[in-house]
Amino acid sequence: MTEKIKKTDDIHNYVLDAYSKIAVANTSCCGAKNCCGGVESPEKLASELGYTEAELASLPDDANMGLSCGNPTALAALKPGEVVLDLGSGGGFDVFIAAEKVGLTGKSIGVDMTHEMLEKARKNIGQFTQRTGLNNVEFLLGEIEHLPVADNSVDVVISNCVVNLSPHKAQVWKEIFRVLKPGGRAAISDLALMEPLPTNIVESVTALVGCVSGAVLITDTETMIKDAGFTELKLDNKSKLIDKMEQWNDPLYCSIIEMLPKGEKLSSYITSMGISVVKPCCRQGTLDEITQELIAIGASITAHCQPCFTYHLSKAREIGISNSDIKAAVAVGESLQRGATAAMHKHVRESLGNGIPASFCCRPEEPESGCGCNGK
Repeated sequence: MTEKIKKTDDIHNYVLDAYSKIAVANTSCCGAKNCCGGVESPEKLASELGYTEAELASLPDDANMGLSCGNPTALAALKPGEVVLDLGSGGGFDVFIAAEKVGLTGKSIGVDMTHEMLEKARKNIGQFTQRTGLNNVEFLLGEIEHLPVADNSVDVVISNCVVNLSPHKAQVWKEIFRVLKPGGRAAISDLALMEPLPTNIVESVTALVGCVSGAVLITDTETMIKDAGFTELKLDNKSKLIDKMEQWNDPLYCSIIEMLPKGEKLSSYITSMGISVVKPCCRQGTLDEITQELIAIGASITAHCQPCFTYHLSKAREIGISNSDIKAAVAVGESLQRGATAAMHKHVRESLGNGIPASFCCRPEEPESGCGCNGK
């Protein structure tokens, strides 16, 4: 009988323990062989998912651990010079493939919460650099619900069969939104439910580690994505891939299939999903954070508010606004300030005539012609 999940709070621990063992054993997620007729090689699985021979050729020898359920790098249509972040990067499979696509001027970053996976991935960097001449890869320790990456710093987020492992998926999507630059995109390959799973599978640790019991309904995924702030969403349902997975003779999936009601197929419940989203340049109906800070900088100049200017200047630099944009906002504020002062002086002169007492002037050290401060 398969082990049951005791409570939701323990899901991270189950996943951490299982994938630590996978990293050490240097196998796919099943970890065993010769069950249900044997296990397909990781290379053949990758080929089934659309990875090309050229993409696999320069990979470090043990980066491909057979943990994929899609091809997010293909979905992402990566371009040279982009910064890419892979959630749950494991041995670095998709990170290394992405690194070649973004090239010398780009960067490919992997985040994983498993020390053993990080150790494996970091050891693979040397071989990757030797084979490609690239030194644009980094691996960080962290949870995908709390990414160790700055706001608005990433062009593309990718992930391959990992989001389903999180007990807090809505928070993951919020983090993806946070780290993406305005206009940035995410390409996520994951498993999703077409209808609820039987209770015995939902409660199964084996099904959790196999990326099945942690999956949620497609409609729930759409809701979480929209609630995070994304407005542009595309879902690519690849249900035929699940039928192929059942033929791969992976011991883990053999175990899960045995839990199904008699006569049922795994593909009746679950599908492989390609998820593509784009972070809008600004939220619908509201100004984006960059625009808000630039307006606040200009307004603080116009209002002569030094504490306001200091605060908003700090915020602007924190979120990555360039000095040229900040200077432009300052120039607008100064222009409005001069215009408002001149307009007020003109209004007072028209109302009271010249000969206005010097004490009236806002800036006696810079008297306006005809203001009354110049002694005329």
